[in-house]
Amino acid sequence: MGSGFRVESFNIKGNDAIKQWVSEMEFKYNPAERLLIDSMDSRLEADERKVRMHIINSMIESAVPYNFSSIPADVSGKLGMSEENIKAAIARIVEKNAAVADEEENINFIYPVSGFPTNHQITLEDGRSFSAMCAVDGMGCAFTFKQNIKVNSKCSECGADIAVEIRDGQIVSLSPEAAHVLHVDLNSNQNWSGSC
Repeated sequence: MGSGFRVESFNIKGNDAIKQWVSEMEFKYNPAERLLIDSMDSRLEADERKVRMHIINSMIESAVPYNFSSIPADVSGKLGMSEENIKAAIARIVEKNAAVADEEENINFIYPVSGFPTNHQITLEDGRSFSAMCAVDGMGCAFTFKQNIKVNSKCSECGADIAVEIRDGQIVSLSPEAAHVLHVDLNSNQNWSGSC
């Protein structure tokens, strides 16, 4: 793989394990339980999760928004769902604020992937690269894809380069070393894109 990753397993699994891990951390301004949020997957039903991952993978492969005006037969076959059921799942995904669609039936953003170039470039251990919606979403890709990742971003305030490497759910490399994440209370906002 050209990304410089060694292929190895990602050892942190499941939302409960992540919540347990974070609940044991100490934070400067808030107790851990105030910062814990449910994963995007936890908002979705099984068929919606399947469609979400299909759209995410399609957007990563194509590097453009996903148009759902018509669903090809091979996609219906691969997902084991009718076009009608896929479109209904997409509508529910958008309704649950897990994706952003436009009037031309394009999914432009589906957490954590952006259909447009951003300053937040993610490289997965499997070698795929894409733009994330924001740097925090980029770091969450380790858990979405259950892979080690590299994030190359820019500070939205000063434009400085930021690089983060996450292995087994932990930051193992951070440049600059003094970089910090400004965290807002996402529990008070169901449409998280308004906080990026």
